[in-house]
Order: sequence, then structure tokens, then C-alpha cells
Amino acid sequence: MLIVYDSLTGLGKKFAESLGYPARSVDADAAGEKCVLVTRNVGLGKIPPSTADFLERNKESVVGVVVNGNKKFGPFYCKAADKINKLYGISVIRKISGSGTKEDIDFVKNYIKNPPF
Repeated sequence: MLIVYDSLTGLGKKFAESLGYPARSVDADAAGEKCVLVTRNVGLGKIPPSTADFLERNKESVVGVVVNGNKKFGPFYCKAADKINKLYGISVIRKISGSGTKEDIDFVKNYIKNPPF
């Protein structure tokens, strides 16, 4: 399994790398390999353009998405996850704060090991 991340501050990259699978930036293509996308919000819950570009090229390869955000934004917290689900039909694995917790890491690892896909 490949982990693809879109990280502005490094928190998404840190989470992606903590999962123990090969990880690369959204700047690269998934080349048909199944992957989990770790991304973020921009503005108030919008999908980052770099994530949208990756999804347009690779949506068939993405088995699920993890979105990190900041809970101080209330109803917009990780809203990009819901938009990705609606626009691309990709399952939301987890919404995390910052670089996630051990519980978040364990949850996503379990999802990958016991996939519903």
C-alpha cells in the first residue's frame, strides 16, 4: 500500500510516514498502485488544488482519505474530507487534528490491514 500526502506544514507528511508504508507527495502519480491519501483543508474546508489535481489523475487508485485540520475552525474542521467523499466517491477513513494521535495511527493501520475495499 502506498501513502500519498499533501502537506503544507509537514503535519500530514509526518502522519503519512508514521503509518509504516512507502509515502510520497501528491506531486507524484500513484501509477495505478492502491493508495491512501492524507490531505488537509485550505480556507474554510476547501480541497487544496494540489489534492484536487492528484485526485483527477489518480482517483481510481485512492482507497480512502485521511484529512488533518484544526478543531478551532468548528464546522469547517476537516470539511475537505466530506467534499472529497461527495465529489470523488472516496471513503473517509479518519479526520485528524494536526499530525494525529497514536489512536489515529492505529485506526488507519487497521483500516489498511483489514480493508473494506
